[in-house]
Amino acid sequence: MIKRNLLIFVVLLFIPMTGFSAIPGKYEVMIPFSPPAARSLDQVTVHVVFAFDCGHCYNFHRNQQKALKQKFGNKVRLIGQPIGWRGQDPGRLYFLAEEQGKGEAVLMMIFDFLFDKGLGVEMFKRDKLQFVAQMNGLTEEFKSRMDSPEIVSKMRKSMDYAKERKIDSTPTVVIENVIFAERDLGNLITIINALLKKPVS
Repeated sequence: MIKRNLLIFVVLLFIPMTGFSAIPGKYEVMIPFSPPAARSLDQVTVHVVFAFDCGHCYNFHRNQQKALKQKFGNKVRLIGQPIGWRGQDPGRLYFLAEEQGKGEAVLMMIFDFLFDKGLGVEMFKRDKLQFVAQMNGLTEEFKSRMDSPEIVSKMRKSMDYAKERKIDSTPTVVIENVIFAERDLGNLITIINALLKKPVS
């Protein structure tokens, strides 16, 4: 009986490792969790933890993230997780805009003002964000909902997501909530394709 239980334990111990070893690419896995098995998903969820004042985040969003959308379409679900290190207001506006289907436009406009137009941390001020809201037809939503419990909660959960995973740099790419992937495009494509039931060529 003891030998049988020991054998079961050993088998269970190695099952996650088998699935883990079948996924190629450069990444780390959040302990004690195991990644999904290779060729097991119809859609892969990718969380991108970012900071608005992070130039690498801006470049990642403009390049790798855009390329992933183009390559995989609805086979990849990309979720932005603003981390709010310098302030929560840009993230709140992002979540507010997402509810109206304008999250991408608002995100890119804030990035553009921060980096291409050189406004820097000025973009964390409410009057500047109100201008972004106005430019995207969100004036009323901005006035009535920036401090609403729903938007505050979404921003808090976004920051908690990073805190729970001990994320201390941006951008950080988390695939299926447990795979911390190196963020170069080829590596991300390799991992995502390995998880998909039907890889994209």
